This record gives sequence, C-alpha cells and structure tokens, in this order.
Amino acid sequence: MAGLKLCQVGHEVSVPAGTRIVTQGETPEFFYVIQSGRVRVFRETADRIRTELTDLRSGSYFGEVALVTGQPRTASVEAMEECRLIKISKTEFDAFLDQNPQLARHIIHQLSQWLVAGDQRLETEVVHQVKLRQVSWFDFVLLGGLSIILALGFNFSNPNRVPLVAGWGDKDPVAVIAPAKALEEYKSGEAVVVDARPTNFFNQKHVKGAKNLPMPLFDFLYLMQLSQIPKDKPLIVYGGNISRQYDQDVARKLIVRGHQNVMVLGGGHESWKTSKFPLEPVK
Repeated sequence: MAGLKLCQVGHEVSVPAGTRIVTQGETPEFFYVIQSGRVRVFRETADRIRTELTDLRSGSYFGEVALVTGQPRTASVEAMEECRLIKISKTEFDAFLDQNPQLARHIIHQLSQWLVAGDQRLETEVVHQVKLRQVSWFDFVLLGGLSIILALGFNFSNPNRVPLVAGWGDKDPVAVIAPAKALEEYKSGEAVVVDARPTNFFNQKHVKGAKNLPMPLFDFLYLMQLSQIPKDKPLIVYGGNISRQYDQDVARKLIVRGHQNVMVLGGGHESWKTSKFPLEPVK
C-alpha cells in the first residue's frame, strides 16, 4: 500500500467540545486519529467513580484496542475542545491491518495486551484510593518507593530505555551531522529530512518538504511515507528539545527498521531554524 494516506481509509469529522466520542461498554465500530484538538480518556465504575486515564492531542489515536480484541469499549473518550478527527470504520481498519502485517503485530502485542491490562490496574488502584478515607505516610512512602524501584528496573531492562541523564546508557549513539553539511545534502536532494516533533508543532513551522514522523504515530506514518525509500538513502532527523529527545528516539526507530544512513541534525535544538533551511508555512 505504498503512498497510502489516512484519508483514503477513513473520512474527516469535526466534533464540538463536550462531545462523547466513544462510550465505555459499547460495541466498537470505529478507529480515530486526532488531527487537531484534545480529548480525554476515562473509565467509570458502576458506582460512578470516574478514573481519568490520559489526555490525547493532535497526532494521537484511539479506539484500536476494542477493534482488535472484539470486546466492548474499555474506556470512554470525550472532546475537551473542538476536534478534527479521521474516523476509520472497522472494515477499513481490518483491511488496513491485513495489508500492513507489521503494524498489525505492533497493535496486537503492544496495545491489546498492555493497554487493557494497564487500564484495569490503574482503575483498581484509583478506586481503592478514592474509597480510603486516609492513607498513612508510611503507606504513601512505601508505595512511592516501590513504584520508583519498579519503574527504574523496567527502564533499565528495556533496550529502548530512556536515559535518566542525557548521554548515559546510549549503547549505539546516533550519528550527528553538522548543519552546513545537512543543508548541502538537503539542497542537492540527496537526503530526506524527517521532523520528529508532535504534529501540532510541525504544523506551526517546519523545514520545507520534511516528513513528519512523531513517535505516537510512527508505525502508521512510516509505512505511508518512508517504507519504500532505499535503506541506504541519507535520513536527517531533527526536532528535539531540552526536555524531550524526539529526534534521537525517532532516529533509533529508523535504524531498527534497517536504515543505514540515519543522522541527527547537530548545532542545538533550534539549528533547523537558524541554518538557512527554507521553512513552511511562512507567515
């Protein structure tokens, strides 16, 4: 399905703030990708104890777990502001997965099992905390300490771990390309430029012709935009900031996909703006 766009497997809808897009317990029919706006994901018990799970923004998606498992919706989703969504039917979603087995495996193994179990554990913990009138300081410190230990242990054992200090624990650092050299390859057309930032930042301003490849939608957008390019073609990734190494994360995923010439733009987080790259949209 080279060149496939999301709009070819769904249609765009607009929903006003306060709209209940998905209701917990209902039969799943659609998968949604957020183009703009913000939604809240939550669960509610029979006692009407509400557990807010997360907020999702532009570039995120929801509804895939129920479509994959065939079970009723595990959570409700409500628009916090006016949203533009791509709405994909179960038939279109199934056909898309059939033709993209790598993405199907990713969703089945990482979302169907991990998210359902994680949401249920989170709901149990929050309900327990709401019903308790008081939690002792000892219990609080104990739970906090155990959570930190488990989180550190999981992060340390994960090959895709997040470094607690920049540069620590990087077994295979991603190559860095100087801005002047990157600009030269960009102008010659030898390299593909990849913007790793979330879609809402990309839409504000980006290097002209750059491919947007945010982590939340990496598997979807990679299949659509980069899966057909030669593995030895230079890829220049930019888009990190002080708190998040979006560029490093995306670059490593590209390397895992077999790309042999992946580089992160050097010169600081703002070098893509200051190195004479043409930008768009220009206001």
